[in-house]
Amino acid sequence: MDVRPASRIMLTVKLTSFPMRMAVLMSATALAGCAPRIQLPTPAIGLPPSFEIPAPATGETAIALDRWWDGFGDPQLAELVSAALDRSTTARLAYARIAEARALRSQSRAGTLPSGNLSGTMTEQGSEHLWDMGVTSAGRTSYQMTFSPSWEVDLFGRLSAIRDRADLDYAASALDFYGIRLALAADVAASLFQARSLAVQYADAGESLRIARELAASATLGLSRALTSGTDVARLRADVASSEAEVTRLAAELRIAKRSLLILTGNPTATTDSLAIEPALASPPALPPATPGLLLARRPDIRSAEIALQAAAKTVRINQLALFPRFDLQPTIGLSATGGAAAGGAGLWSLAAGITLPILDRARLLAQLRISEARGQQAVIQYEQSVQKAYGEAENALTSVAADEQRVEQLGRATADARAAFDASRRGYAAGLTDLTTLLQTERAWRQNRAALTRAQASLLTDTVAAFRAIGGGWNPDTSLTNVPPPPTVSGNH
Repeated sequence: MDVRPASRIMLTVKLTSFPMRMAVLMSATALAGCAPRIQLPTPAIGLPPSFEIPAPATGETAIALDRWWDGFGDPQLAELVSAALDRSTTARLAYARIAEARALRSQSRAGTLPSGNLSGTMTEQGSEHLWDMGVTSAGRTSYQMTFSPSWEVDLFGRLSAIRDRADLDYAASALDFYGIRLALAADVAASLFQARSLAVQYADAGESLRIARELAASATLGLSRALTSGTDVARLRADVASSEAEVTRLAAELRIAKRSLLILTGNPTATTDSLAIEPALASPPALPPATPGLLLARRPDIRSAEIALQAAAKTVRINQLALFPRFDLQPTIGLSATGGAAAGGAGLWSLAAGITLPILDRARLLAQLRISEARGQQAVIQYEQSVQKAYGEAENALTSVAADEQRVEQLGRATADARAAFDASRRGYAAGLTDLTTLLQTERAWRQNRAALTRAQASLLTDTVAAFRAIGGGWNPDTSLTNVPPPPTVSGNH
């Protein structure tokens, strides 16, 4: 087979006459001029210069909000947060979603690039002849290849706007990703402090049970010596049974809290005994000074809503430009070759330029534009709503922390006084100077104040965590939104 070089080249360019070109351009200009101009309203996000209850001024070094959990000086908290951010299902799902967002951005941007396919065919042809009882055969093989790309000239910036919107959509997804991690760190800290609160209550219940048993034993001994009545013994034994029931309840709740924390940190099958929870509630660190304006820079949800508003404005612009004419270039390159007796080759290329005017489709495009305008106005309101919600959460969190600090101080004094009164009544009852009713009343007052103090301490810790989250702690706002790092390689993360 002999494949020869192309023997001829043809050029075909589709051109119109000058009057026709002028008519088309004038029509395009008229259509573009009739496109409605839409301007979305400016969001009303006026914030006060300060919160009503600002964080107290301290001489301590300000906590780095990026990793606020390190400010607690709690190695177990730091370890659990790190584990959750690496291998929990919540973190892994967030990574999977950001991978999807990255692919969608690439797909959207690729749609604005030139497109085209390369196609090729091969044809085998043959013939046979009988002459004087002899057989002869002849045939040929044909090859053909065609490349037909298409390229839209971005004369008015529609394709550029589509690429910008794709970048904005990805940036919003990246902010949602960091918002999920921010919430995850706060959930881990709150769960840990709640588990420690239950551990403290469990230890206190065990202490109350020990005291109740001692009092019941003392009353039983007094009954044998005719110093106490059977009624007193029965009441104290009832207290023992009640204390035992409380210990059982708290033991179960503590085990449930441990299991929830193990699941949250990506270790769901571990035994609850493997997670040590100390029965202690330390004081949280002081909150750093914060202003409402800080929320606009640090809160991922606010920044995501802001970017969503920018994307909505880009969509309006894209739909406006859809009413403008489109210019396309459609070059074609074709090569053909023939082998055999009629061997030869040829090449053909052409360049076509086209213009598309949305005339009959204009009503649909105008309706689409109005839809995007309505959605853009919704994005404005949603941005305002995000700012207002964030401000309310931060204000309420700071208010709760300030109130918790006062309650802890007040209940600490009340618990100390109640314990002193109970100890005095207990000594008096042992000496026969205090009756059982007084002893039980002082004991009940001590238990109530101690339980209230434990709840207040746990509330102070969890509300402090909520405050860090409310002011945007838990991530670095300077992190690149265009290139989220890949997930860490950990066991169970495939």
